[in-house]
Amino acid sequence: MFDNFPLWPQRASSMAGNVDALFIFLLIVSGLMTLLIFTAIIYFAARYRYRKGVPAEQIEGSIPLELSWSLIPLGVFMVIFAWGAVVYFKGRTPPRDSTEVYVVAKQWMWKLEHAEGQREINELHVPVGRDVKLIMTSQDVIHSFFVPAFRMKQDVLPGRYTVAWFHATKPGTYHLFCAEYCGTQHSGMIGSIVVMEPAQYEA
Repeated sequence: MFDNFPLWPQRASSMAGNVDALFIFLLIVSGLMTLLIFTAIIYFAARYRYRKGVPAEQIEGSIPLELSWSLIPLGVFMVIFAWGAVVYFKGRTPPRDSTEVYVVAKQWMWKLEHAEGQREINELHVPVGRDVKLIMTSQDVIHSFFVPAFRMKQDVLPGRYTVAWFHATKPGTYHLFCAEYCGTQHSGMIGSIVVMEPAQYEA
């Protein structure tokens, strides 16, 4: 099951590209800020190092400089916040005409039932290009429904329902994991999402 599992899973849902773009943006911003800070530390350490016989000078503050390093990061953080909020709400709001699938998590398996009544264990067959809404609950402890290729993860809780959705864009078989430690056989609580061509799915 874990053969050829990539470190960076392929994109296989409509939301995956949005999540990846935000993640890459965060990496770039973090990298640039780290480089800027280390460059400034090295420059100031060399420029204002202690020198024998050279008295220290009092440096007064600069209002424009202080406003700049306050407002520019604020603007970047607001962009991150707004972008993250859009991605979050899109990922948490299933389209109205989604196909519903009921999911019950149980130590240590996934039980799935289609709206038409077909039942599966540890496998979910869906057609490519269709919105699928998962209505999930747990029979015992907290589990987490995680499909890396779809960039989706949703906790599955006892005593209440949680909802997730995806729109698969590529036929294939994708890994399904439980991403919440749920007991001694947690690592064996795995399955797959099988995305099929519509005609093959109907057959």
